[in-house]
Amino acid sequence: MTAMRGMSVCIPVGSRAAVEFRRYDHRTPILTLRAAPAVLVTLTLPEKIDAGQVQFARQLARLAARYAIEVERHSRGQPALPARGADAA
Repeated sequence: MTAMRGMSVCIPVGSRAAVEFRRYDHRTPILTLRAAPAVLVTLTLPEKIDAGQVQFARQLARLAARYAIEVERHSRGQPALPARGADAA
């Protein structure tokens, strides 16, 4: 059995980085991450969404919120919160 290879991408963010959400009346939404000048990541879904895609969206929202909390704490010189579940390093 062949081992699956993973890929890791590091996106340096700065003052020109942005996140964009677009909703549509008759198709699935799009989430775009931009890190100028050279990185663009767009998350798209098929027209028919299954439970796994809903679970991914919820996990993305939960971990993005945790990321924002940790960035805010770090900017104030506060220690990181204790690791829990999926964010344990």
